[in-house]
Amino acid sequence: MRPCIPRVPLRQTPISLRLGVRANHSAPPPPPKTPVEPTVFADKSSPREVHNRPEIIRGMPPLGSKPKVTTSTGEKGFSTKGREEAFSGPSKPRLVYSRPGERDLPKLKSRAPLVIGLSLLGLGWGLFLLHATNSERLASSVLRQVTFQLRNSPQVIGILGENVRLQENWWALGQPWINGTINLMQGRVDLSFRIRGNKGGGTVYFTSIRPQEQGAWRIVRYKLIADDGEVIMLENMQARS
Repeated sequence: MRPCIPRVPLRQTPISLRLGVRANHSAPPPPPKTPVEPTVFADKSSPREVHNRPEIIRGMPPLGSKPKVTTSTGEKGFSTKGREEAFSGPSKPRLVYSRPGERDLPKLKSRAPLVIGLSLLGLGWGLFLLHATNSERLASSVLRQVTFQLRNSPQVIGILGENVRLQENWWALGQPWINGTINLMQGRVDLSFRIRGNKGGGTVYFTSIRPQEQGAWRIVRYKLIADDGEVIMLENMQARS
């Protein structure tokens, strides 16, 4: 059996005993540090690589140099080892490149090809518009009705002969050329064109208007002038546009 040890309360234990118990559980003290010896410099440090001073590279006098007359005009300069240069004033900006001498301005190219090209373009566009408007008049119902009446008119056949038709023109690309305007919306038709038969040819003039917007068309002029000078009035044929 274990011996019975009486328990003593912590408050009744002596302070030295309690401090000894706590001291046993703490870390050991650190070892003493060795003293650091100071560094002593006996002389100034010298650079490993020797370079020229900036004033020598730029052509300026080094520190401590004395002025020396280097020109015959009495200007004072500064002497350097193996190099002498005189300074008469502040530095001036230098030209990066030499200016070109006086010479004539370059001649402009001829504009004749450009003018000719634009003229041909405008002429071609104008001819296209004329051809388009002429084709539109040829395809109109007014011209078809008028030519139908001319082919079946006994008076026209008696002067021009059989096979009355519109006269083709070489400068109109093989098509008949119709002068005038056809404007059905505004009520105005004014045409003149050439026709030809087996006996001869002539010029037809046809003009018709519509006085009212919803009214009937009224023929103002409708006649044929043959090449021999004979004139035929065709208003009695009651052509309608």
